[in-house]
Amino acid sequence: MTLSTQFLTMITMVLSGVYLGASYYTFKRMAQLWRSSIIWKYVLELLFWLIQAVVIYFVLFWVNEGILRFYIFLAVLCGYAMFKSLFEGLFSRVLDSIIGAIKRIYHFIYRTIEILLVKPIFFIVSVVIICVTKLYQAIVFVLVALFSILAWPFRMVFSLVEKLLPKNAKKYLHPFSKLYSKIKNKD
Repeated sequence: MTLSTQFLTMITMVLSGVYLGASYYTFKRMAQLWRSSIIWKYVLELLFWLIQAVVIYFVLFWVNEGILRFYIFLAVLCGYAMFKSLFEGLFSRVLDSIIGAIKRIYHFIYRTIEILLVKPIFFIVSVVIICVTKLYQAIVFVLVALFSILAWPFRMVFSLVEKLLPKNAKKYLHPFSKLYSKIKNKD
């Protein structure tokens, strides 16, 4: 490995340490989203470190063909320390403003979709439900009125026939008439 490759490796690994610090700070900042589940927290922590190891090794492979030496770990550690001491305050403010902007954009998009899509759909569905309900009530009212109008001649004929029947025939023809009259009178 030439001296220029070693120098490029050192600079790249210091920058990778800064990247590692920034990504870890961002990860910890987002950790409040999944702090309720311990298992989820450990799984995401493990995935985070695996992904960071793969990314840093990919950068190392790109720079010096993946040759791993002790000073590379020291360079990554120096880069992380440089991030913690020099860039963490600035990065925190920038990350806060980015998160705030994303929250505002999300809230704007959410309210826009709610106002332009969800509320009109709910309004249209409720109007349709009310119209169908009123139409159903009108149809039921018309059918009941029509049935009572059509049943009136039959009731008149049956009442005349009932008056003409002798008492013995009424007793055998209408065994449930008393029960029916009791049920009808309870309403």
